Amino acid sequence: MITSINRPSSGANEYPGAYNPPTYNWTKVMRQLKKNADESTKPSLAIHENSNCYSIEIQAPGYSKEDFMVTLEGDRLSVYGLCPSTQSGDQYSYHLVDACSGCFEHTIHLPENIDSDFVRAEYKSGLLRLDFPKSERQNVRTVDKIVVY
Repeated sequence: MITSINRPSSGANEYPGAYNPPTYNWTKVMRQLKKNADESTKPSLAIHENSNCYSIEIQAPGYSKEDFMVTLEGDRLSVYGLCPSTQSGDQYSYHLVDACSGCFEHTIHLPENIDSDFVRAEYKSGLLRLDFPKSERQNVRTVDKIVVY
C-alpha cells in the first residue's frame, strides 16, 4: 500500500518502485508516427470482453515494455509503440529492422463501467495486453499514464 510517507518530498509524480520512464527524442518519434500514419502500418488489435473485464491485445513483436507509452484521457485510451531506433541515445546505425514495424498509435474509446485504477498492462512474447476490470459504478478516472510490466 502506498501512503503519503512513501511519496517523494519534491512532489514529483514517480511510479512505485522508483520507475523512471525512458526519455525519447520526440522530434524523431513524431516524424516516425506521421510517416507510419501515412503508410497505415499498425499492429493488429483485438478487444475481448468477459464477465470480469475488458481485454485489449496488440500484437507487437520486436518491442520491449519500455517502448510503449499508454495514456488515458477521459474515456480515450491511447497506446503508442515507439520503435527502439527512435529512442534518444541510440548508438546504432540501423540498415534493416525486420521485427519492429516502427512507431504506431492506437486510440480506443473505453466504456464507462471500468475501473481504470486497477488496470493490468503486460508485454510478453510480442503481445501487449491491457486488462480493465469491470465496475458496478461509473468510473471516475484518476489514472493518466499506465505502466507496462
